[in-house]
Amino acid sequence: MTPLTPYTFGTMSLGRNPADIAQDLVVARRAMEAGVWFHSSPTYNQGFTFMVLRLAFDENRDRVPRMVIKVRDASVALMRFEVEDSCRRLGLDAIDVAQLVSMDPRPGNLVDQLRSGGPLADELASLRERGLIRQAVLFLTPENSDAAVEATKSGLIEGVILYWNAWQCDCSDTAWAAIREKGISTLALRTLGGGPSDQASSAKSEDLAELIKAAGCRHSTEFNLRLAASEPVIRTTIGGTASLAHLEDYLKAATNTAPLSAEILQRVDLLRVR
Repeated sequence: MTPLTPYTFGTMSLGRNPADIAQDLVVARRAMEAGVWFHSSPTYNQGFTFMVLRLAFDENRDRVPRMVIKVRDASVALMRFEVEDSCRRLGLDAIDVAQLVSMDPRPGNLVDQLRSGGPLADELASLRERGLIRQAVLFLTPENSDAAVEATKSGLIEGVILYWNAWQCDCSDTAWAAIREKGISTLALRTLGGGPSDQASSAKSEDLAELIKAAGCRHSTEFNLRLAASEPVIRTTIGGTASLAHLEDYLKAATNTAPLSAEILQRVDLLRVR
């Protein structure tokens, strides 16, 4: 898979107030200046995230970042529209990495077709042949992860993407073992947000704070970047913000991604399975 920056700027917080995007543009410009990859979706903030990005991109086309973009894939028409529309709205020649969201859970969906053939797999091949998708990753859930890992053999998928952090690894144990064994390129979502994101993980906040301190990290952003650097299959970590100060924390932490000690990693494993 093409090399990604250790930190990828998540854009989901941009455009929340479309009447006042001045600060959002400042943040987007700074991330562009830093040369990091961007992650986005045409659905973020009812499309206003793309508005902010297009305005920032048009100011300096030489700095337009490499991008991971979500692509909805429940039908051939939707997949084709999503790809063509994203390129048109952002002024891109192609999507560098398409995040295929595997949105249809029923049998015969994209993951199944990547293993056995079908119109969705054919459309993905066509979009790649047209040069509109350069590479692609499959979004993993605990339910689809085993089949999705097998689907990477299709030749149409370069890797996987999932929610992955100190308290969460959103795939089956067998799928994660296969990802590690095969060295499948993995993009980590919800890695840098600063803390647990749901009720189950919130219960682990105190234990996580102790781990961060024991690791000698200044804050959770540094800890999570170093955690990702400790896992060979993780190619980038995706963290979103609309705060310039928070972005600077991300960028600074990304310059020092020394792996965590074996002891800390063992404690992370215990935190995940608890």
